[in-house]
Amino acid sequence: MTKRTLLEKKEWEYYIYEAEATIELSVPISNPAPGFDIIYVLNDFEKNEYLSKGVKALKDRLNDMETNFLNYKMISWR
Repeated sequence: MTKRTLLEKKEWEYYIYEAEATIELSVPISNPAPGFDIIYVLNDFEKNEYLSKGVKALKDRLNDMETNFLNYKMISWR
């Protein structure tokens, strides 16, 4: 398993991890039950934008992950 390092978080809104050469975005959602972490690996453009502008550059992606969570990898809390 790849070691992930937490880069930034806002409790219960988002968590940003670095793993090897990738940056992963995790968004917790409580519905549908039992709750899920929605996972997305940033593409190169998003990664560069995040590294230069911070989490503000990911605003649209965060909103999309919360709204269209079925389009992303989902990890159950159970």
